[in-house]
Amino acid sequence: MRTRTIPYTKNDKQRFHKEKSHRDDERRVFERDRSRIIHSAAFRRLQGKTQVFTAGEGDFFRTRLTHSLEVAQIAKGLALRLGANTDLVESIALIHDIGHPPFGHAGENELKRLMKPYGGFEANAQNIRILTYLEKRHTKYDGLNLTRAVLDGQLKYKNAYTPYADPLSVEAKKFIYREDLPLVEWASREAQAVCALDSSCKSFECEIMDWADDIAYAVHDLEDSMHAHYIDAITFEHNHPSVEKDVQSEFSSSNVPQIYADLRNIILEENPDFHFVNPVRDPQERKANRKRLTSFFIQRFIQAASRIERHPTVKNPISNRYRYTVRVNELQRVEAKIINRLIREFVLNATQVRTLEEKGKHMIRSIFLKLMRNENAKYLLPEDWRSYLEDDCSKEQQARVVCDYICGMTDDYAQKTYARLFLPNQGSIYDVF
Repeated sequence: MRTRTIPYTKNDKQRFHKEKSHRDDERRVFERDRSRIIHSAAFRRLQGKTQVFTAGEGDFFRTRLTHSLEVAQIAKGLALRLGANTDLVESIALIHDIGHPPFGHAGENELKRLMKPYGGFEANAQNIRILTYLEKRHTKYDGLNLTRAVLDGQLKYKNAYTPYADPLSVEAKKFIYREDLPLVEWASREAQAVCALDSSCKSFECEIMDWADDIAYAVHDLEDSMHAHYIDAITFEHNHPSVEKDVQSEFSSSNVPQIYADLRNIILEENPDFHFVNPVRDPQERKANRKRLTSFFIQRFIQAASRIERHPTVKNPISNRYRYTVRVNELQRVEAKIINRLIREFVLNATQVRTLEEKGKHMIRSIFLKLMRNENAKYLLPEDWRSYLEDDCSKEQQARVVCDYICGMTDDYAQKTYARLFLPNQGSIYDVF
């Protein structure tokens, strides 16, 4: 059942840099944001970045681009149900992964380690950097100049980077870059009236995107894993105590073993080729069963969400983006988490996947260290990147530029860059960058 759409104000639609009026443009303001995102180079590069299975392994598996498109579609369904602006929520969803580096989460974790002494790396923080600095659409300012509501919808957290002993700890994953603080404060100033100093406070639209992302990760990664035969009937023949224990630690109030058993029954019912007796052998029927399963869970998880007032006594006159919050039934949150943990157990920890991840991490680490330690590193970069490296820049500034450069690479471009730098008989003076 759809909820009445919340009103959006001029404050939500404001841009950091003033622009001329678009009287001849028939699109609404958030539609223009979506167009800027889709036409950006950083968005196009997502087609060559790994989601779970390496980009190029086959035309079936999701890339970062197809994942982002699916998150946007799910987010639109949630927005219709919860009363958010669909163009705004789609825009936020399309760019939620735009800051991810090549080679999936392995590449992200490697950059976290490498950037620990230099201000840290975090993919959500990198989103903001790309959207407001690295992308170019005008000679008078940097970035795409998106509206306040879209930028704020990217901010899952609003605290600045703090060095941690373990760069992969939960706390270390939640920050933005210190140099971006002024712009972040501009984008999320409404949060101060409602959330005070709570850095984990998200806008209503950000929460919609976040749940849509969780849905896509659980459902579509499960479909990809089934197609690749990493998850099959054998996966569901036995309980997996490590999965149950992991999920139970996060949802202590829920009966995780029972939910796990019920979830297994749902999957077997909705996907008959998983049955242990007379499994479906026709490949076309198996495809249809997988799609039936994904459709079932997407609808189930969307319907589990509802809109509630965050603080009924607090009135924020300049925006409604923090007046509401998304509540998701704990049962469906547990189900999504179980699926996520199954994928981690049987896919992300598989030898075939781990070895490819290690290769990707090695290439990122080698390129990063070469560009940091070479006194002529500036001339190893493409010409349009050299202006970012000033002759008197600090090591931290140099590392940030190198990180930006690597983060923008597709998997294929990273492999070619590594080959040019380290492999004999690779590269040519006629190569185009």
